[in-house]
Amino acid sequence: MAEVTPGDSVTPAGAQAAAAYLRELLLRPGRYRRKWEQYSERSRHGQVNQLAVAEVLARYLWEHPRAKGDVDVLARQLKDTASRALSGRLLSKATLALFTEAFDFSTLEREHLLKLWEGSAHVRVLSGPRAIGDEKAGLLGSRQVRTLSLHDHHYLGPDCLPVRHRVIQVIEAIVDEVDRVPYRADTNALTIEVGQGFSGLAGPVYQPIAELFVVDMLLAKPLAAGETATLEYSASFHYAVPPPPEFRRVVHSIVENLDIRVEFHPEKLPGSVEWAVWDGMEGPIVKRERVALDSQFAVHRYLRLASKTAVGFHWDW
Repeated sequence: MAEVTPGDSVTPAGAQAAAAYLRELLLRPGRYRRKWEQYSERSRHGQVNQLAVAEVLARYLWEHPRAKGDVDVLARQLKDTASRALSGRLLSKATLALFTEAFDFSTLEREHLLKLWEGSAHVRVLSGPRAIGDEKAGLLGSRQVRTLSLHDHHYLGPDCLPVRHRVIQVIEAIVDEVDRVPYRADTNALTIEVGQGFSGLAGPVYQPIAELFVVDMLLAKPLAAGETATLEYSASFHYAVPPPPEFRRVVHSIVENLDIRVEFHPEKLPGSVEWAVWDGMEGPIVKRERVALDSQFAVHRYLRLASKTAVGFHWDW
């Protein structure tokens, strides 16, 4: 049986980041999840069945042995390896390679996993304390798309109020017949305008939970699983009472290539600006980093991956 030794293991932070992304890939509806679920007698919501994953690894080694004994290895012999890898307690490079090959991850996903494992300074991953409580997340419905890239551009006016928010988003359907995507905001004091990739808006704003306002945006054409679309939409604001001096992006699951930019009006610049991580939609700031405005009176941050977090910019006038 192929040995997985701790000698090629990476730093705990790198292992944890790679393990988090690995769990996300295996839990995401699609072929990776189906591959292990077929060996699972019971599945728990939000959890990967480690013995079922070990079965996938064992069956791969039967066909592609790496060492003596691999052709006879049993799933129960690999359960600890799967458990340590998925928890991030011990995720060696050899184990990571075994997962990527056994589940046949895409080239991009393999690159992300390896760079996360290496702790590359060019890959920034945020996995916050939480995005939204589990009891509330269930009220938002099951996920139908994943985000391949998301560009948030937020603009402030001379009165210190948000004027406009523009979004460019690339999505991939993870189920068939996806005909709409939700626009979610913490206020209903806004007007939504859809552009590229949409045919219009569906019905009025509704509230799945008390602190969240949602309107469904209709896609230009329904998407089958695996199909992608590039979307552009914007919101203009009309607050009666000034909102908190911040822009917060809540990531309920995972977002790849998240780009956040906040631009201030030259007639009203902030005293200070911080990049921040919040404890969910309603929680306080748990991490902060002072940042400076650029020549266009804006601040910007790019993240290769963000998972179950709330991130953005906070400022003082």
